Amino acid sequence: MVTMTPQPFDSDILGGPVYRAELEEVVQIPLLEAYIPDDAILVSARVRPDWVNVMEITSFREIERLVSFERPLTAADGEALPEGIRLGGAGDAEACAEIAGRCFSHDRYHADPMLDNAAADESKRAWARNNLTGRGDASFIAEFRGEVMGFNLCRKGEDWALIDLIAVAPEAQGLGIGKSLVEAAIRHYAGRVPVLRVGTQTTNEASMAIYAANGFTKTEEMVTFHWTPHDQPPAAANEDQP
Repeated sequence: MVTMTPQPFDSDILGGPVYRAELEEVVQIPLLEAYIPDDAILVSARVRPDWVNVMEITSFREIERLVSFERPLTAADGEALPEGIRLGGAGDAEACAEIAGRCFSHDRYHADPMLDNAAADESKRAWARNNLTGRGDASFIAEFRGEVMGFNLCRKGEDWALIDLIAVAPEAQGLGIGKSLVEAAIRHYAGRVPVLRVGTQTTNEASMAIYAANGFTKTEEMVTFHWTPHDQPPAAANEDQP
């Protein structure tokens, strides 16, 4: 049996039922398509790299390779936030959503040619709004001349913190803002949790370099696959929805 877990956030964005296939053993892969719900417009599955050759027997297509990193935190890492970085809040939601809607290209929605880029952009805008209006923990905002130019939205568990969504406006990239935003999370969570986590795609070389420069080490690599039922991409839902 393969469990298909509904994904409400993704379903709202794409305008139809989206599911995640929960694969725990490689022997489940040949049975995967038999468990796809009839109403599904998208099913995702994330597997270990050594399972990729088995996934080739299905009609799922490889979308991305996602790398997870961790950085141990100690009290000695705690400092004031870097210059130009401040803590954010709900009042920054729309400015961050605007940036989020125009600067991502490596994530699985943008990387899938069967999905509408407008929906991919809206997923990032909604993700940013949600984090700043209750879903997230600490948010770090980069400002230049009074304008928001980047953000780092984090979540927190009992013994970890996670860089959940981070972005720099295209016109401000290459100025070291991304590195400062990562440093802000390190300094803020030092002494609060023992480890800071983050994930990015292997194709996102700039992010990979920033994490390496800030002392993160690779802990896991997973491969994301998508299935859609036809050759037409799901339409983007109304962008005004919550």
